[in-house]
Amino acid sequence: MLAPIKNILKNHRIILASGSPRRQELVRGLGFNAELLPSTFEENLDPDDFPSPKEFVTATAGGKALEVWNRVRDTKNELEASKPTIVIAADTVVVLDGKIYGKPERPDRAVEMLTELSGNTHEVYTGVVIKHSEGEVRFCETTKVSFGKLSSEQIKAYVDSGEPLDKAGGYGIQGVGGSMIERIDGDYFTVMGLPLYRLCVELCNIFEKRG
Repeated sequence: MLAPIKNILKNHRIILASGSPRRQELVRGLGFNAELLPSTFEENLDPDDFPSPKEFVTATAGGKALEVWNRVRDTKNELEASKPTIVIAADTVVVLDGKIYGKPERPDRAVEMLTELSGNTHEVYTGVVIKHSEGEVRFCETTKVSFGKLSSEQIKAYVDSGEPLDKAGGYGIQGVGGSMIERIDGDYFTVMGLPLYRLCVELCNIFEKRG
């Protein structure tokens, strides 16, 4: 899908404002390299200040993108300054019955999250912000995920594996956590943390508008 702008992208410095190797793997799978530069943005926005999870998660992604954009702008060397920069930032949350689940900070919190998600259908929101020299693009994608009914033993064993602790909602669809999912309705990559189709559409739109 990115073939028409592949050469253009090669002439850009593309930065993924994330510490997630999963997101880096997804971007590199599209056929171009992206630097991994974790944002130092303090993710302390209050969900209650936003009308919906969509606005909340997109605002968090925007904070990440802006922090990295400003840091890169202030520290560019001569070689880097010769290349236009694109910063891509994303953030993901899980929502069940209006309750927002981020990343569990402790194993016991992961157990609580998974117990609540067990046997239910929740939504996964991934907000993305693309910053470039002429502005920025913001969007959010949503996928519904249905968990099977999990026993307390299954939940404990999964949490003990360590996989849940750095993932929104306490699970990873691309890992062992995928075995707990009965079905999904929407984009698989939204659940992974970076909706690839929409990302490609927006990147193409950016360069088509430039002519």
